[in-house]
Parts: sequence; structure tokens; C-alpha cells
Amino acid sequence: MRSTGRWEAWVLALGLGLWMGLLIRGTAKEARAIPRDLPALQSELAATLGSTRAPGASWGVQVVSLGSGAVWFETNSTRLFVPASNSKLFSVALALDRFGTGHVFTTTLRATTRPDASGRLAGDLWVEGGGDPAPGRGALELLALSGFREALTKAGVRSIDGGIRIREGWFDATPYGPGWNWDDLPEAYGAPVGALVFADNAIRIVVQGGAKPGDPVRVRSEPLDGLFDFVPMARTIPTNRAGRITLQRLPGSRRMEVRGGLHPGVFHAERMSVPDGGEWFARALKESLVRSGVEISGGAGVGDPAADLPPVLASVPSLPLSELAALCLKPSNNLMAHQLWLQVGADLRRQPRHGDRVNVGDDSERASGALQKFAEKFGVNADELTMEEGSGLSRKNLVTPRATVCLLRSMPGRPSGAVFRAALPIGGVDGTLRTRFTEAPLKGNVLAKTGTLRHVNALGGYLTTAGGQSLAFAIYVNGFQSVDAPGGGRAEIDSLVELLARYPGRGPE
Repeated sequence: MRSTGRWEAWVLALGLGLWMGLLIRGTAKEARAIPRDLPALQSELAATLGSTRAPGASWGVQVVSLGSGAVWFETNSTRLFVPASNSKLFSVALALDRFGTGHVFTTTLRATTRPDASGRLAGDLWVEGGGDPAPGRGALELLALSGFREALTKAGVRSIDGGIRIREGWFDATPYGPGWNWDDLPEAYGAPVGALVFADNAIRIVVQGGAKPGDPVRVRSEPLDGLFDFVPMARTIPTNRAGRITLQRLPGSRRMEVRGGLHPGVFHAERMSVPDGGEWFARALKESLVRSGVEISGGAGVGDPAADLPPVLASVPSLPLSELAALCLKPSNNLMAHQLWLQVGADLRRQPRHGDRVNVGDDSERASGALQKFAEKFGVNADELTMEEGSGLSRKNLVTPRATVCLLRSMPGRPSGAVFRAALPIGGVDGTLRTRFTEAPLKGNVLAKTGTLRHVNALGGYLTTAGGQSLAFAIYVNGFQSVDAPGGGRAEIDSLVELLARYPGRGPE
């Protein structure tokens, strides 16, 4: 017993010694990881990029003083990169510059006659879309369209002796952005844009396992059924097998195959894009009005685009652009970003201003030309920035880190600067940065837009260092491929940002 006690004591002492050694080395490493002067900070930033687990990737970085533009660190800052959703920084800034923070987009309700004394509206109700990207804040509930009921009530309408007819054509553009991959289009993040939008033009598909193994699964869509022709190929499987469901649909097709297997009674739900945004809105609006007590005799669908429109009965404004900007940037909403992009092109076409280039193709191309003019205001040349759509889904969008930083530096001095900054995701707080930068001094301090595609990662925004200096930064990585680092470069990006935020020294003002 006595020798055993000495053995245990020796093991305990050895373990304690090892633990203390690791603690000391860890503390020393942490101390070395907080540079005290700018050359040391630059060395640590370069070392982080040099130790990436994807040595074949291309990195582009620029970090500057927000006030003066003095460069703190850069590498490949004038090389072009695919920005992914960092494109939204430019499309939202462009829309704010064109329209102003208080601008609203209007949906117009039209009818041949006014309602009679009983509130009955004879004939169809026409809905002329004005490109509002987020009625009801984009929520996937029919109640989100309550603003239309309120507008009709104010106009004295209690029943419609006809149907709902949608008037499209607000945009001179295809429903999908240029350069969007075909296999993205059935997904919720690749939903079609249009004159009228409901719930980001995405619907919830719910699959439920049957009562026992071997039973077919049950499939439905929410909040409306009937938009898809479901082909349930999936079966209910025993609980000792792994369950998995895949939904397969070609772009524009109503046929959706449901494959895989689910355990008895288990639910699987995901959002998918709708095949036709106009029909989706028409059916959702009719159902919303009926549920709120408006009687509608006819059907709902897209009307003849060549038909003469009847007089205006009422109108429904969108949220102000200040709120739309946050709804777009914080969750990185592709549909909203491209809708705002197209709104710029449509405005150039409808209300050209001095110097606008209007005869350059469709609304997306017009917006691209407007961006080039806008970029000139903050010192960016055409060879540093090319965007063909507003969401970042296209891999043909190209931008340099320097161009992004120039935009970020210019925005605080613009009338929309405060709105732009407030619309960005906040580290550890909301949006796409909700689960990143969750500890001090990063939480609430990093305001930045993310960007992610396969093999592409990006982050651009603002932070304040521990030494009290405000920085603007842009970090891009393209071609990141590593089986050991599935985050696609996010870990390295976060390490760079953390080094900047924790830096207690001073840099050029």
C-alpha cells in the first residue's frame, strides 16, 4: 500500500508539472500572439496567412485607418477576387446612394370601378408590382400581406366580384441573376426575383415519416399547397438506419422528387424556391385576403401583360430603404440584394438623370454601369470592380480588396452612412456574424459583411482596435480547398480579425 501511494504521488506530481508547463507555454504563446507594435502586428498577420491549411489558395487583404486611409497591412490588395456575398456591400450602397434612406417602393392596387355602398368591388382586382422585395418583412406567413387588406379596407372594399390579377413587368430582366448557377436556382437562396415577391419567393416543404417502416412518406408545402407536383420516392425506414431526405427539382419545373428515408413520425422541413413568383404572390394574396374576411369570387394568377391597366384604387408602400438595407445585409438575403440592384437599373430606365447610361441592355446591365459611376466617386477604377448582379451568387463578379476598403471608407461621409453601418451584421450579436466573434473585445465591435461560395470566403467591414483606432478592412480568399479545414478559410479570416481587434498598440492615423 505504501509503495502504491508513492507511485500515485509521483504520477500526480508529474501530471501537475506537465499541466503547469503547458499553462506557462500557453500563456507565453498568448502573450506573443498580442503584438505591441505595428511591425510585430504585420508579422503576425503575415504568419497567419502563411500557415494556412490550404497553401494553394489565393489571399487578398487590405487594412487601413478608417479616418486617413493609411495602410496598416495589405497583400494582393489590387488583385481581383470573387467576392461572393461581399457584393451586397456594393449593391446596397448603390441603392442607398440612388434613392436615399427614406425611399419606398410602391405596389399599386387597381380596379375598373370603385366599390359600391356595400363594399362590393365589381370585376378583377389588379395588383401592379413595383418591386417591393420584402412585404411584411419577408415573413413566411400569410399575415405578412396584411398591408394589402388594410389598403383595401381603407378604400372601402369588403368583397371582390372577380379575381386577383397580377401585373408583372416592373423589371426589364430575367427572374434569375446573370451568372447564377443552374443548380442553385431550386434552393431558397436562389429564388427568382420579380415585380411582386412574397416570403423571399421561397416555400417550406415538410416531409413526414409514415406510421411504420415501409410506409410512404407524406409531403406537403406551407403555407400553401398546390405549387408542386410531388413525387414521393422516399420511404419510412427502421430507427436503426440513418435517415436522410433530399428534394430534387429542375429550375422552373413543378415536379419535385422526394428521395431518401425517414424514421416513423419524424419530420424533415426545408425551404425551396417557388417555380413562378407571380403565381405564388397571387395565390398567397388571395388566401391572405380570404382568411381576413374578404370574399373573392374568382381565381388568382398572372394577368395579360398587354392589357390596359384600370385606374388606381389604393397603394401599398414597402418598408423604407433604411430598413430594407438591414433586412438584406444582416442575413445576407440574395433575392433582396438583386432586387435592389434591379431597382437601380429600372430607375435609370424610367427616370434617367444627367449622365445616366440607359441604352446598355437590361436593368441588370444598367445597374452595373451605375455602379461604375458610383465607384468613381470613392476612387475606384473600372478595372478594380466588375459586377453583373447584386447578390454575389455569380462567380463573374470581381473586386479588389482595395476597392472594397475604398467603399467602406467613403460611406461614413455620405448621407446614408449611418444606415449603411447599422445594416451590417454585428459580431456575436446578429445576422451572419451571430455565432462568430462572440467574446470581448470582438463581440459588438466587428461590423462586417460575410461572403461564402464553394472555395470562396470573404469578410469586409469595420472594427476598433484595443488601442482605440478605427479600421476598415477587406479579406478575400479564393480557391480554398483543404480536407483538414472544412470552414473554407473562415478560421484564418477570424484569426486575422482577432489580431487586429486585440492589438493594443498604435498605427498610422
